Order: sequence, then C-alpha cells, then structure tokens
Amino acid sequence: MDVLENSATTLLTAGKSTRPKSITLFVTTLLLAMVVGSVAARAQTATLVVTAIDAGRFYGDPNPAFTANITGLRAGDNITAVFSTVADPTSPVGDYLIVPTLVDPDNKLGNYTVVTNEGTLTVSAAALSVTPADATRLYGAANPALSGTVVGLQNSDNITANYASTATATSPVGDYPITATLNDPDTKLGNYSVTLHSGALSVTKAPLDVTAASAAFPPPGTPASPATAKAHRGSDMFRFLFVRARVAACKATP
Repeated sequence: MDVLENSATTLLTAGKSTRPKSITLFVTTLLLAMVVGSVAARAQTATLVVTAIDAGRFYGDPNPAFTANITGLRAGDNITAVFSTVADPTSPVGDYLIVPTLVDPDNKLGNYTVVTNEGTLTVSAAALSVTPADATRLYGAANPALSGTVVGLQNSDNITANYASTATATSPVGDYPITATLNDPDTKLGNYSVTLHSGALSVTKAPLDVTAASAAFPPPGTPASPATAKAHRGSDMFRFLFVRARVAACKATP
C-alpha cells in the first residue's frame, strides 16, 4: 500500500514538472521552424532594382522617351517599366521627377524585393532671337516705322518687340543702330535664352532744288550786281548768291 502511494506521488510529481517543459520545447521548435522558413523564403526572393535615367529637353518641346536600368530580373520574367512626370511642354524651366512604374502582366513581382529610384527631367531655356530689319530714310525726314523678326517663341507666348533708333530728323547723314526691347506681360522670358541683334538705319543725302528769280539784264556798261535766292530743308535754311552780268554778243570773223 505504501509502495503504491509512493509510486503515484512520484508519477504526479514527474508529470507536473515535465508538461511545461514539453510545451516550451514545442513552442521553441515551432518558432525555429518559422524563422527557418522565413529565411528560406527570403533566400528565394530576388532583389529587383529599377532606376529611371535622367533626361533633358528645352522649354516648349515635348517630353523625350524615358528609359530605365532594370537589374536583378530573372530570365523569362516579363516585367517592364513605364514612366510619368508632371512636366509638359508648357512647364517652366526647372527640374521634374521621372517616376518609374513596373508592369507585371504575369504576376511575378511577388518573387522580388523591389527598389525604385526616380530620375530627373531637366527643362532648359529655349533659344529666342530678335533681329531688327535695316531701314533707310532721307536726311531731314522722320524715322520710318521700324520692324524686325522674333524667332523661337514657344507655346504662343505673348512676347513682342519694340524697335527704336537714336537718329532724329536733324541727325546728319550716316548709319545709326536700330535696337530692340521685348515686351513680356506674362513674365515668360525666364524660359528663354535671349539674343538681341541690332539693325541699321541709314540716313542718306536729301535732294535740294534751288531756283534763282528771273531778272532783266542791266544796261550796257552797268557793273555786275549780285542776286540772291533762298532754299530750305526742314529747319535748315540756305542762302545762295548769284552774279548778274551783261554779256556782249560777239560775231566770229573768218
């Protein structure tokens, strides 16, 4: 009887101490299996790196075709990239992000750890050239209406040119520069690299007609006497002096 009681006590005591150890061992084994499985899964997952290549264009131009470097792609996986940017032809000069997006028609991306690197689109200033047209006028006349050409405008930007010369009606004969200034009410000039050329206004000699007044010849023997005539061109006044003299008729003899 005592032996049975002692045996029961020993089994009960042993059972109480063994069960928690068994549970702990089971949980430890389960966690270890999960960790090993996770490591194995990670070992089977490749790293896919997509890097958009930087690009550039001029203000007003359409965006170029974007490209990317894709590394880590396994053979046979049909994964490609498309790109987007907020920049369009009207976007001002500056830098804009190029954002790649992966296209995965066969649902293979789950096998990859994806790293995406954005690129930069640089919009540069467009060339704008302004050239005044050469012009000609006579001395004393007003300057003609001056004109010129503006080449390189983009997006129908409202940029116009005024043309002027330092020459005035009293400027002497010669060549005078014609310069251009730009009007930019919508502040678009920051998108351009502007080249201003100069033209030439040529002031040429003006014609001047002078007509002496008619007068009767003086009697024979009368000394020569001066006569005058006046002419003007603009604000310029001219006075001319003529000499009147009687010329005797001579008859030639053989």
